[in-house]
Amino acid sequence: MLQRLSAIAPTRWRKGVKVPTMPLFLAAIGMVTAWFDGLGPSAATRCPDKESEQRCRVWRLAEGAPVLNGAAPLLVLQHDFPLTPARIELDRKFCLQLPHIEVDGHFCHGVEFDSADVATPVAAVGRVLARFSDFLDRCADPGWVEAEFSRERQDYWARYAAGAKAPASYRTVELLLDADVRIDEPQEAAALSLGDGRALATTSTTEPERVTKARAWPLGGIIRGGALVMKVPTAERWTPSVWPRSFHELDELLSQLNGSEGKLRNWYQARRWPNKAPVFVVLLQGPAVYGWRIVPPQVARQVEPALVPIDVTRVDRQWSLSRDHRAEGLAHLATKKVVVLGCGSLGAPLIELLARAGVGTIEVVDPQTFEPENISRHVLGAPHIGLGKAASLCARLRQAIPGAQLEAFGEKTMQWCAKADQRPLPDLIVDCTGERSVRIGISLLRKQVLKDTPVLMAWMEPFGAAAHAVLIYGGDAWPASDPVDTAVNVATWPDDVQVDLPGCGQGFHPYGVADAWSAAGMVSERVLKILNGEQVSSGTWSMIRHESYFRSKSPSVTFNRSPPVPVGVDSVIEHRPLAEVLQGA
Repeated sequence: MLQRLSAIAPTRWRKGVKVPTMPLFLAAIGMVTAWFDGLGPSAATRCPDKESEQRCRVWRLAEGAPVLNGAAPLLVLQHDFPLTPARIELDRKFCLQLPHIEVDGHFCHGVEFDSADVATPVAAVGRVLARFSDFLDRCADPGWVEAEFSRERQDYWARYAAGAKAPASYRTVELLLDADVRIDEPQEAAALSLGDGRALATTSTTEPERVTKARAWPLGGIIRGGALVMKVPTAERWTPSVWPRSFHELDELLSQLNGSEGKLRNWYQARRWPNKAPVFVVLLQGPAVYGWRIVPPQVARQVEPALVPIDVTRVDRQWSLSRDHRAEGLAHLATKKVVVLGCGSLGAPLIELLARAGVGTIEVVDPQTFEPENISRHVLGAPHIGLGKAASLCARLRQAIPGAQLEAFGEKTMQWCAKADQRPLPDLIVDCTGERSVRIGISLLRKQVLKDTPVLMAWMEPFGAAAHAVLIYGGDAWPASDPVDTAVNVATWPDDVQVDLPGCGQGFHPYGVADAWSAAGMVSERVLKILNGEQVSSGTWSMIRHESYFRSKSPSVTFNRSPPVPVGVDSVIEHRPLAEVLQGA
């Protein structure tokens, strides 16, 4: 039996003993092997010496097309074939000579697994071979080759940069670029080497050392360099055949783009760069970005610096938060200011969602410290125990999100309100405290102190059975009687639902972190619509679970109104105008 398996399965060594490596789908491998055996050596030749644990079968195909210059490709079946389709491999030299050839030489054919491939593996291999044959035919057309290189130009540049070599003291594995891509004119950036082989170039007015510290990136040195950042028209061809390969060629390109002779040379020579300073050139072309590190002459008589292509990763706010997809919307949100009262299990994820959506300024008001029992349903964790919730959350998000502007106020809501006239008022106040006194206090102060700033009040019912957001807009007012229980909440919960703790007035309503994030998602959607001017009238939005869910959590629950959730539906979001909500309240 072992001999029969060995004839089909490749082998590996274990403690000096040769042991067969079993393909996961033995029958599929066997069917393809029999098919190639039937075709004979005129079509393909088996290469046992190239087989390994992961490469269960390897065949050398008949001589390829003229574009391969007589090179014969390999067809490889990996151990999980046909779940992973057959692989075509060429000599690595074809990377950047032909499109869709990766750095290791394999052809990125784009053929995906089909459920029928398990039963018909020969047909699966046939699809790959047909795709490869079509690819070779297309490669005979130089225009098609150039178009394909241009279509995926960012990937090809990354492959080019990955193979570049530089002196050890000038080696940069990746440049992190923090620049305002909305500016069309050439920009100068300050640059620093990081401790992990990367570098940072930033056009921000903030010093690069401070940017590095804020992002918790390791600082690699104190020598400051610079970067010249310019734009390339999107219609400009950017393929291996036109890439600048020397300082002179890059200077000519930049001069052409800028309309001034010697743009790069003048910029570089006008500055006295310290020894081993990180100096870069970056070109932006739509979402694509290309870069070089400039290496000064190593020989005194050599007057022209060398270029080393590098991979550039944008870390600016626009790319990080929108990938340039909704730049106008992001710019609009950047002008908005929101104050969030309370950053507990509902407020904290809401604040993170708003920061990642691009809201320009967020003020966080919360006097509490973070305690161990908060960990289970809060975005903060053990490192923040004993620290202020507001300050810790703001610091965490400023570090994580480029350009995030968050300010913490470790005080009670009424203390913040008492100083509201000392700062520009926000575009929206969101109350996530769930406290009756805060709702009433904000309502009483809204006209005179808060100048009719829109207020969104948000809270959850026990077990996450329902979550509510109430918007008070324009001249409308929330009654001082605070009719939350009768006009908004779906249910009245028995007292034993609250979990009491051995402290004065201490306790909590049970719900999980998933419930809190679900509610935060619903509330953040409302906030963004308000900020974008899509919601300009008062009302309530309630995310409500099915009645059976309420009863499963507490048989003694009573309903203020029937949950409007049909049978077979888990939950719904209900909207009601404020006037309708307050009728009879």
